[in-house]
Amino acid sequence: MLIAWMGLSMTACTGDKDTTDTPVETSDTAPTTDGVLADCATHELPPRPFDEGAGGLLWGDLAADFTVETLDGPWTLSEEWTGCDSYVFVTYFEGGEGDALWSSDAAEILATGPRNTHFFFVSEEGGRQARLARMEALKEAMALGPARSERVHFVTDRLTKIEGSVGEMALDYMDYLPDSAVDIGADRGSVGAPLPVFFGIDREQRWDSGGYIYNFIGGSPLIEMAGYLAHFYNHKAELQHRFDQETATEVVLLEDSVTDRVFVVQAELPADLSGFDTAEFDVGVFCPHRNPYACSEWDRNAWIEVCLDGKKCADRREIVRWITPYWRRGGRRWGMEASPLMGLLSGGTNWFRIVMGPSWERATERRARVSLRLSNQGNDRATGVVRAYTGGTFNAEYNDNHPPFDFDLPASATSAELVVIVSGHGQEGTENCAEWCDHRHQFTINGVQLEEVRSQTGIGSTLGCADAAQYGVSPGQYGNWAPQRAFWCPGLPVAPIRLDLTEHVTPGASNQLTYSASLRGTQPPAGGNISLSVYVSWTE
Repeated sequence: MLIAWMGLSMTACTGDKDTTDTPVETSDTAPTTDGVLADCATHELPPRPFDEGAGGLLWGDLAADFTVETLDGPWTLSEEWTGCDSYVFVTYFEGGEGDALWSSDAAEILATGPRNTHFFFVSEEGGRQARLARMEALKEAMALGPARSERVHFVTDRLTKIEGSVGEMALDYMDYLPDSAVDIGADRGSVGAPLPVFFGIDREQRWDSGGYIYNFIGGSPLIEMAGYLAHFYNHKAELQHRFDQETATEVVLLEDSVTDRVFVVQAELPADLSGFDTAEFDVGVFCPHRNPYACSEWDRNAWIEVCLDGKKCADRREIVRWITPYWRRGGRRWGMEASPLMGLLSGGTNWFRIVMGPSWERATERRARVSLRLSNQGNDRATGVVRAYTGGTFNAEYNDNHPPFDFDLPASATSAELVVIVSGHGQEGTENCAEWCDHRHQFTINGVQLEEVRSQTGIGSTLGCADAAQYGVSPGQYGNWAPQRAFWCPGLPVAPIRLDLTEHVTPGASNQLTYSASLRGTQPPAGGNISLSVYVSWTE
């Protein structure tokens, strides 16, 4: 069975967290270029040259050159640029939160962050001696060996006085803060933008805001949370690289600055789809605001549906799903697999319904681009599909509301599979179902029990969704983004789960599918909701 984020884009320069060495390293024998810190050619990526443009000061703008003074001497971006690294800054601001953050274990950032990352520790303290003392104490506490010290920099400049783009951006942002408040609606008042406690420059040489430095709502500020940023940057860079390498026909469904959340759009697909076996949606959303509270909020279901009745779109089928992130500035992007449901598409005119959250959500400006990519990857092409089940309230009547499903399989069918898109929502009862509880889904086909569909183990774990930053979860969301949910994470596609039916179905005859759900093998509780689309897909 596939876990909730399997099948999504993997990273290029680094796969998992940097756990091959302990966070505190004193050995001098570790190589400085071990296939992770080496240039992009080592990872079969084209080198990306440094962009010498003037740059800008807003999130998403080009980050121009800068030089920082460190305990080990000056460091200049253009001189150190490889095109395969990311750059993450952690800043000390005097005060309770700043002191709490900097009392956490800074060395843990090396465990959460990937190796192709440069980490900069900076202070906004006005006194040079205070900054020197802080950086010297931090360097001593981290006890880095040579391999690690090449990518950890203890900056002696004051943040807003750094030469070049970093100082200019920080100073401009600090000047913006006094007038940064936005009305977040629903009589919740106005909220100002946060301090730039951590931020980054991604592999495209663009500013990223960083965001929330806590592991969960009500938790503690932790320096280690900044390490997840670079996993997210790797995801975006690898996704772009993969798309650049693929030969695909792209059909743009939406490309605009929007405040609405629901769109019904017309798209002209190639008249003949028989030459394509792969369908993937490229979904990108960018929040241009400097204050995260001016961005979309809450973890909402979002999806793309195929309209079976044209523009009216009353009869529609979900084809991909994702969960929107909590307040998060800047951009996020995902590739969403739809190949097993290609039977829902037709050549020529198609209508799609794009939902980026509920229509009643507070209107916030976003730049959105959604396209459908069609290609031939040498796989079996799904030619037919029928929807078997949708979800509902997860209670004692849930299974009674899902009777057996009979379907006819064409005699020409050569293979068949079950496609399950599932996520649990709501926080009802002692189990907090169905967002946080271990609900399971059992299917049988013609009396043969299939592998039980379960969420990844560790539901409710503090960092389960943070660990999925390498698959596209946006770190630093201003909400409870890091803990793991049942089948989903805020800011991540809900990957389809696919179960092979070929050996258990009879082409040219009627077949029967049955379904039941449980809470860890027991009766469903009273509460929560299962958002579900189950399809039988086949190839002829």
